[in-house]
Amino acid sequence: MTSEERRRGVAYLAGYCEPAAAAHEALRKAVLGSGPLDLQTCELIVLAGFVVTGVEFSFKAHARRLLRHGTSRDALRQAVLVTFGSTATFPAVVQALRWIDELDDKAQHETPARPAS
Repeated sequence: MTSEERRRGVAYLAGYCEPAAAAHEALRKAVLGSGPLDLQTCELIVLAGFVVTGVEFSFKAHARRLLRHGTSRDALRQAVLVTFGSTATFPAVVQALRWIDELDDKAQHETPARPAS
């Protein structure tokens, strides 16, 4: 992770407003613990949201986190594909699939990218 990447997100926000960063973290913790879904399912839903909004940095950060915790690339791809035809456009889905292929994380349980046709 580059120094620029470290400055992004919650840590970057904390540099300007620690209470806002803490509130964000508290909100996320409360929402993740508010129902029956497990953490992996919640993160896959978050990932799908980043597909729809086109937020590459956050998509990749959450995808790497999922890979580190044993989620397969195939599961990431399915989370992307589930958005197709309901909330995400064709270009957004294709771009998100490319983002997965670009991940440099060396997670144990990942599967190789499908060859281009």
